[in-house]
Amino acid sequence: MRRLALVVLAAPLAAQTADALTAHLRNTPLLHADFTQTRHLKALTRPLVARGTVVVDRQRGIIWQVLRPLNLTYVVTPQGVLEVGPDGRRKTQTTKDAPMVAQMGRIMQALAEGRWSVLEDYFTLKAQGTPGRWEIRLSPKPVAASFIKSVVVKGGRVLERFQIEEPGGDHSEVVFGAPRLDQPLSEAEARLLNLK
Repeated sequence: MRRLALVVLAAPLAAQTADALTAHLRNTPLLHADFTQTRHLKALTRPLVARGTVVVDRQRGIIWQVLRPLNLTYVVTPQGVLEVGPDGRRKTQTTKDAPMVAQMGRIMQALAEGRWSVLEDYFTLKAQGTPGRWEIRLSPKPVAASFIKSVVVKGGRVLERFQIEEPGGDHSEVVFGAPRLDQPLSEAEARLLNLK
């Protein structure tokens, strides 16, 4: 382990090393956490702040539930993206209907789950740190360069934050807190992930 840490700190490395640094993430099949997203837009003087919860189910997908400033839910699965509005209306986009949305959903799911080999289709990866405190920097390949300039992901035992910079100068940071590794899916969450 000490040798791995020294090598990781010494040079940029590929997805295999990122996987080695974050292998413990794969031992968490289900994660609940709170999040705060701060989005800085060049057109606005103040950042937009959203708060909510996230559920990461490695087998089925991710549920992003924005609780403030308004109630919105996004469910990302291999089949597509479901959006549930404040009024309960559902809008589904399959991977065929909206390939760009599906692509972003795939990237977001891989980020949340630490599946770095999936991201090699879109990014060049540079990893550093140790399994207890790691950082992954992602530089976009041409397929992703039109909508992402850079991504920095940081964590330890679980994913703790990621920062996304867009080509136009806008940027976002998502910070995760209060991770709950042993909380089962609620009936509503199970229904959203098409389990019930």
